[in-house]
Amino acid sequence: MKRQPIAFADWSGREYTAIARCLLSGRVHQGPHPALLRERLAQMYAPSAVHLTNYGHHAIDIALGIFKRQRPERVEVIVPAYICPSVIQTVEACGLRVRSVDVQDDLNMSPADVKAALGADTLAVIAPHMYGCPSRMGEIEALCDLANVFLIDDAAQVVGVRQDGRLLGTFGDAGLISFAQSKTIVTGIRGSGGVLLVNRPTWAEQANQACAALPPASGRLGPLADFLWNHVGHVHTGHSGYYLGRALAVLGRSPVAHQRATQISHLEAGLALAQLSRLDALLLEKVRIAQAYHQALQAYPLLRFPQFAPGRFLARVMLLLPEGTDLEGVRREARSRGLETRTGYAAHVAPGAEAPKAQAMAKRLLGVPCRPGMSQSDVEGICAVLDVALTTNSRS
Repeated sequence: MKRQPIAFADWSGREYTAIARCLLSGRVHQGPHPALLRERLAQMYAPSAVHLTNYGHHAIDIALGIFKRQRPERVEVIVPAYICPSVIQTVEACGLRVRSVDVQDDLNMSPADVKAALGADTLAVIAPHMYGCPSRMGEIEALCDLANVFLIDDAAQVVGVRQDGRLLGTFGDAGLISFAQSKTIVTGIRGSGGVLLVNRPTWAEQANQACAALPPASGRLGPLADFLWNHVGHVHTGHSGYYLGRALAVLGRSPVAHQRATQISHLEAGLALAQLSRLDALLLEKVRIAQAYHQALQAYPLLRFPQFAPGRFLARVMLLLPEGTDLEGVRREARSRGLETRTGYAAHVAPGAEAPKAQAMAKRLLGVPCRPGMSQSDVEGICAVLDVALTTNSRS
C-alpha cells in the first residue's frame, strides 16, 4: 500500500493565495479581513451575534464570565467525559468546578444523562458535537431552559451543519467555533482563530466589550511556519516539534505556550474567508470519505465506525478497535506498513463521577486518514492494513 498520511487541513490554491497576498502586502496582523470575516459569519449565523478571537476556548472563557456575573452562587459546569482538554482547563481557570457526564456510542452526552447531572450548583452545560457528530441539542436546550441553566453549544469542530433547521452553534445561550487543525475550517494551529456566538441579544454588548478589549494579534508567522512544517511537510521531514524539543533541551529552554487571548489576525481571517468560500465542497468531501469507510468496513467486522450515519459530516474518522486491543501496538504495526494514525482524547472523569463508556472507548479509538481526494481503494487498503495489524497484535 502507498503511504497514507494524516491530513490536518484541506487547503487549495485559494488558501495559499491568501497567504501570499498578506505577505506581499505586509499585512499579516492588521487589515480588513477580520471585519469581512465577522460580516460573513454574521450573515450566516444570524440572528446570533458574532465575535472573533484567536482561540475557540477563549470564547468559552468569555461566555462563562458573563454567566458567572448573572449567577455568582453557581459553581459547576457539566461537560462530557470525552472532550478536548482545553475545555476542562478553561472551566477550571474560570474558578469553576467540572462535572463530567458519560458519553454514548456517538461520543456525545445523552439528554437523559445531562438531566441526571443537573443540580442546584449547575451554572452551565457545555455540549460539544464530537468530531462533528451532532449532539441532541434541541432536547438538551429544553432541559437547560427548564432548569434555568446556561448552555454553550460547542460547535468548535463543525461549521455550516444544521440540526432541526438550525445551525449548530446557535442553540442555547452561546456557541463557539474553532479554526484550529482538523476542524471544518482550518487556518492553522495555536491561536489561529475562534468565534464566540452570542445567542441571547441582551448579552451581545458584554461580549462585544470583552472582545474589543483584546490586544491585537502578533507573532503569527511562526505558528504559520510551524503549521506548514508539521501538518503539510511532515510526511517528508517529520514533525518540527521533535526537532524543536531537542534544540530547546540543549539550550535549557522550554517551548513557549501561545495561550494569550488576542484578536484574530488579518492573515488567519483571510484564510478563514478562503475556507468559507469552499465550505459546501469541504463538507461534501468529508461526507463522501465517511461513506467510503462505512462501505469498506463491511468486510472487517472487528473494526467499528460508531459515529457514522448516512449523509453525516465528520471532521475526523475515528474507528473503534475491539476490547483488549493494544492500541499502540496496532499503531506501530500500521506505521510499519505506511499507515499513519492518531489517537483521540483521554477521558476526563471528575472526582466522584463515573464514566465507564468514555474511559473504555478512549482507550480503543483510532483516528485514520480522511484527507481530500481519497479513493475507495485507498480506504479499503487502510482497512486491510488495520485488520492485519489487529491480527498481528492479537497473536503477540
